[in-house]
Amino acid sequence: MHKRTKVTDIIIALILLVVIAGIVFVILMPRRTNNPMNGTDTEKTVTYEDYNGKNIGILTGTNMEAESFKYFPDSKYFYYDGYPNLNTALENGVIDAYLADEPAMKSIHAQQPQIDYIKERLTHNEYSFAFRKNDPAEKKLLDQFNQFMQKIRADGTLAEIDSIWFGTDESKKVVDMSDLTGENGTLHVVTTSTDEPFSYIKDGKNVGYDIDVTVRFCRECGYALVLGDVTFQARIPALESGQYEFTTTMNVTPERKEAVLFSEPVSEGGIVVAVRSEDLAENASETESRNFFQKIADSFEKNFIREGRWKLILQGIGATCLITVLSAIFGTILAFIICLFRRSGGKFTNKVLNGYVKLLQGTPTVVLLMILYYVIFGKLGVSALIVAVIGFTLNAAAYVSEIMRSGIESIDEGQQKAALALGYTERQAFFKFIFPQAAVHFLPVYKGELVNLLKSTSIVGYISVLDLTKMSDIIRSRTYEAFFPLLATAVIYFFLAWLITILIQFILKRVNPRTNKRKGGMHA
Repeated sequence: MHKRTKVTDIIIALILLVVIAGIVFVILMPRRTNNPMNGTDTEKTVTYEDYNGKNIGILTGTNMEAESFKYFPDSKYFYYDGYPNLNTALENGVIDAYLADEPAMKSIHAQQPQIDYIKERLTHNEYSFAFRKNDPAEKKLLDQFNQFMQKIRADGTLAEIDSIWFGTDESKKVVDMSDLTGENGTLHVVTTSTDEPFSYIKDGKNVGYDIDVTVRFCRECGYALVLGDVTFQARIPALESGQYEFTTTMNVTPERKEAVLFSEPVSEGGIVVAVRSEDLAENASETESRNFFQKIADSFEKNFIREGRWKLILQGIGATCLITVLSAIFGTILAFIICLFRRSGGKFTNKVLNGYVKLLQGTPTVVLLMILYYVIFGKLGVSALIVAVIGFTLNAAAYVSEIMRSGIESIDEGQQKAALALGYTERQAFFKFIFPQAAVHFLPVYKGELVNLLKSTSIVGYISVLDLTKMSDIIRSRTYEAFFPLLATAVIYFFLAWLITILIQFILKRVNPRTNKRKGGMHA
């Protein structure tokens, strides 16, 4: 047995070394490129036409899709959530270009000089705040907001805001949220904290062009402010759910006008084509002088040390652990109750509970969360964290109840008959003999379900919960790097899963009759 164990350990160690070596190789190897200037005059200025027929990235849930189809009809299209993912794909040669708002590209280029954009605008866009339709109170709020915009445009305040957030002086990029008195109520505003320079996290605080305008409006009109944070494509559904009064700026399109009311334009810009800097003729001579280890050190400092971003990771871990622990506890209790009713309930009860289990097992968790948050609890003001716990509790209960039922059914019926023959009641027989033995069978599977529960919590960012994965997205939205934030997230999830495994193994030893007998024999 010992020799076999040692051989197994050696094989596992070799596999891990190969995997680690492969990861390092992928990081160090020259990236695959598809330079549109290859085979052409290097003095030629690159235009967007050079990228038709190439691989084009599309930011999911935006009007970039229609524009990509229009300007690059012969291309292959790849969809990504967020600019960090687009930038990683662009750097590694998976895509050759993508469309983006010009203000966002200026921020990206400042953070990552290796990514640039063609200065020719494809479109001229207006960005406006969006309000709910078919609501008199919302129409009144929209009119009030438009009057405010007219005022700050006339007195030069809007020009000052432009110079701050589209400028280069980082010391000015702060938002003062004090003196929001709230005598006229509280405004709930939904935004996306990965949308620099319009809305993002800096030094652990919400900042950006849109946040600045919103705070000034609330201060001017006597409102308190509560910010919600969802993905860009979830903003309009969040608004329509009734939980928020308005959402921060987005590009005005005919389709969106059918769903929401837009304010007067708050800012202007246009769509440009993001490309690799080396693909532009004017940047063709630029080279990267830093060595690999210097890049690693710089990336680590930028992603975790700068602006105290490690604190975001800690906050995310806290939210992830809280959701996991509460959902595991309540889900297990609910699963046990379901299991008992399915054993002793009538036909109607069994049909209802069987339907519940099948329904939850057949519904993707992210869909369940969005239904709970935007539809069922939409206008009740229930915290997104509480909704997440409810959603994962319901989902976990469906799976764990099946795990428990299978474990209980694996125990021979003779066990219960023997207990009844000895004078125990059915309840006593179940809790003293049947369930402890069943637990030995289902706990290993239950352990895997808890690990899956932990990993599944990574989707709660869809409903405005700042968990570990969401915090990683926020960091990537500021640094536009993927390697370190994603690696740190993976390691933390692995460590948390390992803790769950250790805990369940400890419980399994405590409830295993064979282990208890051995301990008893030693003490005897």
